[in-house]
Amino acid sequence: MTSSSTARPSLHALTGLRFFAALHVVAFHVVPREGLPRWASSLLDGGPSSVTLFFILSGFVLAYSHLGAADAGRVSRRDFWAARFARIYPVYLLGLVLAAPPFFLAVLRQEGGASAQALQRLASVSTAVFTLTQAWAPSLACQWNCPGWSLSVEAFFYALFPLLALPVARARSFVLAAIALATVLVGLLTAGAAWGMEGWLAAHPDSVLGASETWRHVGAYHPVPRLAQFLLGVVMGRAFALRQAQGQARPVPAGLPFLAVALALGVMLPPWTEATLPLRDALLTPLFAGLIWALARGAGPLARFLEHPVTVRLGEASFALYILHIPLAYYARVADRLVGLGIERASPPLFCGLSVAATLLVSRAVFLKVEEPARRWLRARLTTPQPRASVAPRTG
Repeated sequence: MTSSSTARPSLHALTGLRFFAALHVVAFHVVPREGLPRWASSLLDGGPSSVTLFFILSGFVLAYSHLGAADAGRVSRRDFWAARFARIYPVYLLGLVLAAPPFFLAVLRQEGGASAQALQRLASVSTAVFTLTQAWAPSLACQWNCPGWSLSVEAFFYALFPLLALPVARARSFVLAAIALATVLVGLLTAGAAWGMEGWLAAHPDSVLGASETWRHVGAYHPVPRLAQFLLGVVMGRAFALRQAQGQARPVPAGLPFLAVALALGVMLPPWTEATLPLRDALLTPLFAGLIWALARGAGPLARFLEHPVTVRLGEASFALYILHIPLAYYARVADRLVGLGIERASPPLFCGLSVAATLLVSRAVFLKVEEPARRWLRARLTTPQPRASVAPRTG
């Protein structure tokens, strides 16, 4: 896998964007819907779509960092994979540790105690989550600590990236554009096929293909349907680095990021059924791609806002926020009951606000005291020392 030897500017606006995408997922999980207007509930229900943005952004940043125009030097696959492991696994493991008590208690309660069936279920789930393979099994994808399913998908992307790197680095600009268009079309076709299969399975409930719910989980969690989103990010990141190195990056209109956000909100706000959620993500994919491209240029008021030091610091902690928010919300509820404050019951919005604020503080502390030290420690032991490279937004 080639790697650019020329330092490239940091993309701070994309780091800030990651915070708001992670916060959208948090709000989807923890914000109560009672009393909210329909548009607000629809916006919250669109939280999983921000994971689609993460996948595109992940490919973009990896390509920008490793496939710059000045392709000098070699980066071994082993070093790349070790660096990605050091980046994601420590906080991922911390999330599993924090989520273990509620998950184990739930399994024991559902299985009627420490039966053989309960132990078998715990063993199968443990094997999947610790090896980051849970997304390949629809029934296991959202077990233990649900946000971890996206890390399972990312692990698949990381495994493929060194194989994609050389063909993408050698592709000309018009080929990159064609691949980008193809990924968008594949997403739309996949969504259409999923919608059609949903209707066919509803009309043929005894089909050997299984239940429609199983296929919905495949579309939502399985790595293969998500691959087009990551590949779109990869070719965009390569094209962006090429244009930047060749001085061909044209100024982006200041209103373009706002237009992309407005169109994305327009897609999210209408009601979507479970059967049509893949279509929602397919429509959002090019809008998210355009937003990332525009913000990477660092121009306009929205980019300046996302580049603010406070927003960037929050973006740095967004991975911990995303991975830890569900177990931390559980412990917030436990603390509220043990102390006897009763805030959750008396004022759910107040409790939600306090819980999210505490989660933000914990996530920032985890970034500084756990994530970064563990990443440096693991990289020093698992990778070959490399020349210092440019700093780019971290991917989750």
